[in-house]
Amino acid sequence: MAIVSGDTKVFTILGSCVAVVLWDEHSKIGGVNHFLLPNWNNKGAPDVRYGDVAVTELHDKTILSGAVKRRLVAKMYGGASLLNFETSGFNIGKRNIDVARQQLKELHIPIVEEEIGGKTGRKILFDPQTGHVKVDLIKNINF
Repeated sequence: MAIVSGDTKVFTILGSCVAVVLWDEHSKIGGVNHFLLPNWNNKGAPDVRYGDVAVTELHDKTILSGAVKRRLVAKMYGGASLLNFETSGFNIGKRNIDVARQQLKELHIPIVEEEIGGKTGRKILFDPQTGHVKVDLIKNINF
């Protein structure tokens, strides 16, 4: 997870993982998370590797850094189904997408852009000055 402003940009590479970007256009403050699994199992300390924890932490830390909640918008990326044996019940990418959508809905943050699902990984680059997220597809990943 990273909260950024100014000239600092954030990039991450995603497969079945999901990244949520939160951005406040007025303050030019934004944040990016990258989570692996949908739900924390309530064992040990909450961890941002889990979507239900990661989205809430991103929200709270973005606001603590100076963004204004009512101005936040969300963008979502990733959640690909990269493994041939994934069924609808096991599909981690879809489950990650679902938990991110649910958390953002509960936080009343609109999703204004998404590039999710499919069978291809992605590399994203977020620029907090413009709110733009550049997305490159990663091809030829074989599992």
